[in-house]
Amino acid sequence: MNVRRPRGIAVAASLAALLVAASPSAFAYFENYLSGSIIGTLTQKEAASLQKSVRTALVDTEDNKAVEWHYPAENRRQAVDGMISPVETRTDKGQTCRRLKSELKRGSATEAWSGWFCKQSNGTWKARHVGE
Repeated sequence: MNVRRPRGIAVAASLAALLVAASPSAFAYFENYLSGSIIGTLTQKEAASLQKSVRTALVDTEDNKAVEWHYPAENRRQAVDGMISPVETRTDKGQTCRRLKSELKRGSATEAWSGWFCKQSNGTWKARHVGE
């Protein structure tokens, strides 16, 4: 099954719900939307591992360079592989913002996500719309 999710704030926000600190109510909203996706079926350990790679991409990786991510197979769960790439950095509303693209693969299923993340004053990254 190949899934290619559209770009947009809903996609970025849903990805952010797993990858950055989000309120339980925000995650609950996106949980149904994500239930059939790779990212929506990650365990807490898998999501925490992916979160580290996303933060590396946001903080330490140049635009158009990729961070590889791998979570090994465990019990009956297949391994998950991914690439997270910052593709553009800009300042918007006084914040440093980076557009990330990610590609995930588990078994024969693949999906791609893209969205903007902006650095908050407390140092965390939050998904939001960035104007063209």
